[in-house]
Amino acid sequence: MMKKIFVSKFFILSAFAIVMTVLAVSCKDDDSAIGTGIMPSSDMMEFVCDTMEIQTYAVRDTHVETHNRTINPIGIINDPIFGQTTASCAFQTLLSTTNVQFSREIDTADLSGVKLTLHLKYANKYGDANSAMTINVNRLLTDISYDSTYYEDKEFAATEFELLTSADINFGTDSVMKIEMPAELVEDIVKENVGQETWSNADFVKFFKGLYITTELTSGDGCIYSLDLISSKSKMVLTYNGSSSFDFDISEYSTRINMYSHDYTNADSELKSAIENPDQPTKYCYIQGLAGMKTKIMFPELYTMFDSTNIIINRAQLCVTIKEGSESSILPTPTAMSMTKILEDNKFDFLEDYKSNSKNFGGSFNETDKSYTFNIPLHLQELFKDYKDLGEKTDNGIYMVANDNRIVPYRAMLYGGAHENLSVKIIVYYSKY
Repeated sequence: MMKKIFVSKFFILSAFAIVMTVLAVSCKDDDSAIGTGIMPSSDMMEFVCDTMEIQTYAVRDTHVETHNRTINPIGIINDPIFGQTTASCAFQTLLSTTNVQFSREIDTADLSGVKLTLHLKYANKYGDANSAMTINVNRLLTDISYDSTYYEDKEFAATEFELLTSADINFGTDSVMKIEMPAELVEDIVKENVGQETWSNADFVKFFKGLYITTELTSGDGCIYSLDLISSKSKMVLTYNGSSSFDFDISEYSTRINMYSHDYTNADSELKSAIENPDQPTKYCYIQGLAGMKTKIMFPELYTMFDSTNIIINRAQLCVTIKEGSESSILPTPTAMSMTKILEDNKFDFLEDYKSNSKNFGGSFNETDKSYTFNIPLHLQELFKDYKDLGEKTDNGIYMVANDNRIVPYRAMLYGGAHENLSVKIIVYYSKY
């Protein structure tokens, strides 16, 4: 329901002036608000509280840059709402020191006592860690480059990698999984180094192009593990002569590529319908990390709800709520969400509200009422001003996504703009003058 409050633009006068105004008009029998009876109507300001309907759309989150991220997810999840999500990664290992010459310390004629072990540390997990899963460690046969741009749909052809070894996923109490590499790889690396006075990282990655990690789900609904590859605990370790060792590091200078795929065949019917009809306003908002789903929000009512062009939007709160029954204890909702305005040429930018005051912008998850609230008055004011000045609508919409959506598989199903009873709206407080 719309609420209106009438006040004078001169409410900022000093207390003394207000008192004088009260005294000046107190002898008159006038039903107007205090002081407004002597003000011209053009100086009146009307404060209004109203609700504005919005439209929501389900959008596949594509063309996501995934190279050289701090976290590298691997695994598979089967979600009753979002279907199957698969994550894999590829990375280079680098020499921990230069001027490497293994033949100085290792008897290359007998490598039976030499071992190479891959150490992988994970930072967190998402899903059912009790699921039985297999990790496949593949050797890359094609180059990857630190300076190249890679996207979520990057795939390696069958001829671009070869399987080295497989193991059951089992991260220990120290969150590190150790996988023994085949003797053939040990021989390959050690003998390749024989006779070289120096072996630079550039030389090494030409020979050993990197590793490609994939997974298989054996039982359960699956889990995605976020690897911390640039941790000092993630590396390949060559051990020899009983107690000696050499580390092949995975550092911030190593090329790292994340790859994601989504299969919505077994997804919720509402989501499948939304994907098949991307131009149709949705009953629900779908949020899914790892280049899954994002929600597009439009404000068609913005240009018709005001009966004056002289508008100041003082406050505008958009609140979206988790659909009842859609939460999962092992697939938690995002701890926070973000919004970006859509520019031309598929580019994005932060909303003015975030730029001016990121703390007040909002977006954190409210555990009490299962909601996310955003404060966006400046964005709406900007859209309305453009419409007023240019005579045309400049709204391309905004995207709502989960924070850390490029590296964490957060998911959420929320009530959208087209829901019959619980449609999401914006509460708008504005002034007309």
